[in-house]
Amino acid sequence: MNYREATEYVKQIQVGAKIKPGLEVTRKLMQLLGDPQAGLSFIHVAGTNGKGSTAAFISSMYAAAGWKVGRFVSPAVFSERESIRYEQDGETVYVTEEEMARYLTAILAVVEQMKRCGDGIPTEFEIETAAAFLAFADWQCDLVVLETGMGGLLDATNIITTTACAVITPVAMDHMKFLGDTIEQIAAQKAGIIKEHVPVVMCQHDAAAAACLSDKCRERGCEWSEVLQKNIRIRESTLSGTRFDYKQYRDLRISMPGLYQVENACLAIECAEMLHAPSAGHSPLTEDEIRRGLAGARWRGRFEVISEMPCVVVDGAHNPDGMNGFLRSVNTYFETEDKVAVMGVFADKDYHAMAKMIGHTFSQIYTVTPPSERALAAEELASVLNACALNEAAKAEKAADRAVACGMLSEAFDLAKQHRDAVIFIFGSLSFLKGAYDYWD
Repeated sequence: MNYREATEYVKQIQVGAKIKPGLEVTRKLMQLLGDPQAGLSFIHVAGTNGKGSTAAFISSMYAAAGWKVGRFVSPAVFSERESIRYEQDGETVYVTEEEMARYLTAILAVVEQMKRCGDGIPTEFEIETAAAFLAFADWQCDLVVLETGMGGLLDATNIITTTACAVITPVAMDHMKFLGDTIEQIAAQKAGIIKEHVPVVMCQHDAAAAACLSDKCRERGCEWSEVLQKNIRIRESTLSGTRFDYKQYRDLRISMPGLYQVENACLAIECAEMLHAPSAGHSPLTEDEIRRGLAGARWRGRFEVISEMPCVVVDGAHNPDGMNGFLRSVNTYFETEDKVAVMGVFADKDYHAMAKMIGHTFSQIYTVTPPSERALAAEELASVLNACALNEAAKAEKAADRAVACGMLSEAFDLAKQHRDAVIFIFGSLSFLKGAYDYWD
């Protein structure tokens, strides 16, 4: 099969299939493929927000040291093939269509065998994970930075047994339908990637989540470290990036804007420091490699300026914790400017909480319906935003007109562009951000 035939077949094979919860199907799939993941070394990354940025910093640091660093990204935003890649010596290489066709052909032959034996049908994400493991083994990666898709304990990526370090970014309320409706339940799912005697690094905003993760580390005999705000001092933060101090490191620089990126960079530093230990079996990164890696890291769609005239900023803030970090940066970098927004979210997100947080940050908000079955209708989001006027005076000033539902992305962008001298912010579900890049290309 060629690439298109294989990807279409993956979608068809799911129709009518009964999904088996747990990791048994993934383990069986990988066993029949020869367990290519068994010969790889992983940094496993879980958490609610910041996984992609933290993984970008980690990958960039080790690539700066000359390592070939495989990386599994979820979800893909700009290209179907961007989820599977490697970085080395300043270059990022994506899996090719020819390679992907080869991996999928091998996987689908095994899936047919599993169907005949009644072993269950892998999900599309499990098949994509299997393809990633085949690619990383094929490329002979020195290290793989592996992001979970959702949760951790029952995530398809959690079949790995050769984790060098587990990294857990801030845990917050999200995916409650699948992970639990309390922060402790969600943290327990994320803690599922913690393996016995494997080092762990974390950064947590919620004390209950931090306690749950620390308890799991003690239970499994793991050494762990945590990024603490008291160890961070921001020297300067602009749209060109941030200069900051962290512990013994002075005047570190990152190019990715957004105040929240500093925590992600510090988490990457903690990971590198944890792997300095002789027992980890990795050559330590030098301070120069850490500095160059942090400065060179890039991650699209996270408080990224994609146009200067007008100024357009995109961000993947799609849950309350992510919205909090996003709004801090909005109000820091653009305190006095007029601000308009284009926003779209999924229906399973806590959009009521996000609407309350947004308040009157933006003079006008144009809502859109993301291209997904999980999408919240633009009309419903606009209604909720308009209902969250902060005070009666604001309501008297036609706060009900502050959010306007749009039928198409291009309509929302066209309307936002009419606000001359305003900064345009496009945020929410990652699923529609590509449309913004295409529009302002």
